[in-house]
Amino acid sequence: MDCGDRFFFAVFCLFRFSINIGLLERPLVVGFIWGVFTGDYATSLKIAVFFELFWLDNIPAGTYIPPHILASTVAALALTTSFGFTEAPQIMVILLACLPLAKLGAWLEYGLRQWHNRGYNDLLNWARKGEVGDNLPQKLVARSILRTLTTSWLFFWTSTVILHYVLRIFFHKWGGVVTSVEMQWSYLWIAASLGGLLALRLRKAYATFVFGVVLFGFIILAGLV
Repeated sequence: MDCGDRFFFAVFCLFRFSINIGLLERPLVVGFIWGVFTGDYATSLKIAVFFELFWLDNIPAGTYIPPHILASTVAALALTTSFGFTEAPQIMVILLACLPLAKLGAWLEYGLRQWHNRGYNDLLNWARKGEVGDNLPQKLVARSILRTLTTSWLFFWTSTVILHYVLRIFFHKWGGVVTSVEMQWSYLWIAASLGGLLALRLRKAYATFVFGVVLFGFIILAGLV
């Protein structure tokens, strides 16, 4: 991992709320662009599909801050590239390790919003005075974007460095057990897509989800035996 990974994440974080340009913050777009720079389209898009399915039912509405999908996606892409993995069993561990970053990223964005709100009173005073030639709104926007960029860069650097060393120890001790698991990408995609069924708020959907989890557990156990 290098500074390019962290800069990549920090820039794409701005597309969530600060700079709205279509769907550039979606995992599929990020996975495709990552594949362009790394040359490994297959693995990058497989990881992107997993996260796209996993967070399918999380839609930003009103004041709701959705999980920071990019935090999990980019971290998984960076760690997979760093370790040089291409097989599903090993990448599965990375995916699971990176999932909590989505929640941590949402907490970070909430804190940033509270920080940005400090300029609200300054903006009100500026609007009431109506001073001509004062570019306070532009300054507040630029300050907000720079603050988000810097904070996202530090958050990604810290989290990926910690995960990198933790996973390196994990694979050193239990790498053989992980590679022996009979895991395929189709299993991971099915498991990720079952989470979207919970958004339907139907008993049949819940029953399907429970069945899928049990089936997935049997597949894992069968691979370990």
